Amino acid sequence: MTFSAASSSANLYVTTTGNNAGNCQTLGAPCLTIAYALSQAAAGDTINIGGGTFTEELTISKSVVLNGAGMASTIIKAPAVLTSNPAVPGGSPGQQTTIVFVTGATTSATIQNLQIQGPGSSTCGSIGYGIFAGGGANLTLSNNHVLMIRDISPPLSSCQNGSAIRYGAPSTSQSASGSISNNIIDTYQKNGITLSNTGTVVTVTGSSVTGELPPPNTAQNGIQISSGAIATVSNNIVSNNQCGAVGCGPGVADVWATGILLFDAGAGTAINNNAISGNDGGLVAVATTVGQSFSASGNTFSANRYANILASALTLNLTGNTITGSNWGVVAQASSPANTVVNLSGGNVVSQAAAAGLTVFDDNLADAFAATIQGSGNQFVNNAVGAANTPVQGTVSLACNWWGSPYGPINPANPLGQGNPATVNTTFTNWAIDNTTFACTGNPQNNILLASPQIPVPTLHPILLAALVLTLAIFAAAGVPRRRR
Repeated sequence: MTFSAASSSANLYVTTTGNNAGNCQTLGAPCLTIAYALSQAAAGDTINIGGGTFTEELTISKSVVLNGAGMASTIIKAPAVLTSNPAVPGGSPGQQTTIVFVTGATTSATIQNLQIQGPGSSTCGSIGYGIFAGGGANLTLSNNHVLMIRDISPPLSSCQNGSAIRYGAPSTSQSASGSISNNIIDTYQKNGITLSNTGTVVTVTGSSVTGELPPPNTAQNGIQISSGAIATVSNNIVSNNQCGAVGCGPGVADVWATGILLFDAGAGTAINNNAISGNDGGLVAVATTVGQSFSASGNTFSANRYANILASALTLNLTGNTITGSNWGVVAQASSPANTVVNLSGGNVVSQAAAAGLTVFDDNLADAFAATIQGSGNQFVNNAVGAANTPVQGTVSLACNWWGSPYGPINPANPLGQGNPATVNTTFTNWAIDNTTFACTGNPQNNILLASPQIPVPTLHPILLAALVLTLAIFAAAGVPRRRR
């Protein structure tokens, strides 16, 4: 009979004063580099890294934990020259680089409590990523700070490299999975987090993703989910992703940087309970194939420069979002290859938009694709215009919503309206007469009835009334004389 003993995981130690000898398992005799400790580690081991700066380039292909002494204490820094890796996606060989590479279908790794820091050492294309996970690996990132993933000169150039974290890539036929929680991600050149390719499934929660100001010459994206990747993005702060390059601008046809970009994201992707502010576009959802549908609920969108939310060629379901400021609150853009539908499924509050709280836009009125905004149980208040569809760009169907007044929106079809304006070519009856029960009984006819002058009921002074009563009583006592025949 053969018995198999259970293996136990080990702790390995690395410090800046260590020595690359032995197995790194003695606290009093640590190793010097993380790469050496990785060569000694087995699946299930934890590599404990002390404070200090470790200038290294790492490949993780084992199920290990890299545990730092804190995101402000343990620093993994890019070496002067990063090694080009054909497994790392990039537009050119110089961009196919990463400080940490996690790969392997059996790899389930964790990186926690440390800092990963650039920059690259030269001009355009000197650094691709801070962390790239591919090859079917599972990677957990927790309590880390990833920063300065950018070229050193000029910083924040127009080059399209320099993304802090990436999982998966269609160009190298790789996917990855895992979670990104409670991280700080900033001073990147292109993207904060990129999740890409079919088979990539990641949760992103509790993290701060901050773009650069003043706007750089790239269209930064805080969190990008693309090419079939599936993500649940919740309870994050995503801010200040703006573009200052030529071609970027406020128009719907211009280039925007985004807080969260869904570009052919995978079915099941959801954006919930995030705070998204100061970006060109807060949430931008775009499809190039038919049948895509996503949801966003409980988010706070505030003061994004051009639009808080834009949807194009897909269905976007919005529930319970606070949408404040910006030029437009919500834009539904009609575009090939599919109709655009924004469902306001209740609980959304759209306010303080400089142009319009809601608007539809069609980039080609001659084609067959249309844009629709529809829904009930929402509030449109204090916008320059609550809902706009002039000239006709699509369908705006908004029965049973609160417009800031029980008399409904200001509109030519509702001359007594007092609420947030709605342009012609919008449907707004029957509107809600309050914003608590959303009782939907308002309509122009009721407004006219409510506003019509009422015929007063005549009243008598009490003394005159008493005299009249006495007179009637006297007549009753005396009787009424009969008329003679």
